[in-house]
Amino acid sequence: MAQTSVAQFASELKVPPSVLLEQLRAAGVEKRVPEDSLSDQDKSRLLEYLRRTHGSVESKNKITLTRKQTSEIRKTDATGKYRTVQVEVRKKRVFVKRDPAEVTAAAVAAEAPPPPAAAPSVDVRELELREEEARREQQLAELQAAELREKQERERREAEQKQADQKVAEAAPAAATTLHAPKAAEAKTDKKPKKAKPTTVLRDDSVRRRQIKTRGDAGGGVGGWH
Repeated sequence: MAQTSVAQFASELKVPPSVLLEQLRAAGVEKRVPEDSLSDQDKSRLLEYLRRTHGSVESKNKITLTRKQTSEIRKTDATGKYRTVQVEVRKKRVFVKRDPAEVTAAAVAAEAPPPPAAAPSVDVRELELREEEARREQQLAELQAAELREKQERERREAEQKQADQKVAEAAPAAATTLHAPKAAEAKTDKKPKKAKPTTVLRDDSVRRRQIKTRGDAGGGVGGWH
């Protein structure tokens, strides 16, 4: 047999480890805690002790009672006459007086709380799935962080471009006013000769009329119009 611990051997025998420790100490095997190792020699000594103890106790504490009961039965024979037949019944009953130590051990075993349920073992496949899920969550968090940084950078560039466009728009009206001012002056200068043309025509008409009148007066003085 392979070397095991007291607790493992007690589990194989289906007895509490405390009871097995008491029996081992009674057999001369010094074991203190359930974690102590148990050799083949220790098991042999325990087996001899149990055989010896149970053999002597059984001879002292076993009582056998035999009960004999006789009854008569009447039955007919082949000729039809009644005959009486005696029937003897023997009953044998054995009473065994249990050792107080064993009774106490049995009571302790019955009152002992059940061992705590072993923690459920984690399946390897389930563990791999958990690791894969954690990996996916980490990748998703990294992608979200990168997308957030890219969005912030894009908004910053758009804000800078908007400010630059606004400055250009504010500077454009002043430059346009400066460039168009000479043209307005030239337009005013061009309009002056247009106003002078009617005045020149009127002067020519007055001169012509005056010349015609002078000619008329001169002819009348000499001899009139012929």
